[in-house]
Amino acid sequence: MLLIFQALEAILLRTVSNLSHFSVVGMNIVKKLINSYVKLIYAALYSENCKMSRGCLTLLSAMVAQGPDSARDVCSHFDFNNKYLPGLLKKGFKKGRTDVRMACIQFALSFLVAGDNALLAQVLELKGLDLYKAEAPHSPMGQERRFSAVRRTREVFQESVMKP
Repeated sequence: MLLIFQALEAILLRTVSNLSHFSVVGMNIVKKLINSYVKLIYAALYSENCKMSRGCLTLLSAMVAQGPDSARDVCSHFDFNNKYLPGLLKKGFKKGRTDVRMACIQFALSFLVAGDNALLAQVLELKGLDLYKAEAPHSPMGQERRFSAVRRTREVFQESVMKP
């Protein structure tokens, strides 16, 4: 199943980058995954296997990267209030590879790439995907910079910081 997720992720990322004339195909893949296979995605996401959880999160990131419409579809169909979602922010590998925590951060940042500011504000306010609780003390510096960018973006959307 992990291999299928990786293949779908590669196809979706390819349709976003240099095969933009196939964007309709990518959007159809996203809709089919959301409408027919969301329970399978949840099962893989919340499994005990860290590789499976990471692969599922990177697939979700690729789905969101298809554009604002697919990002809205993922956000509307994905259960961000699941009680197991905060536990993903604590999963990691012992060997220093990209772990599930960084995949969670990548998933949150994919909404930034989607380009819909209202959706980004909605995702950053969700309790289940609270990136402030991401326990990543041994993260590479690049990941820490990305996390800081999301934090700054979240502060921009707060009413006390916004201009009248």
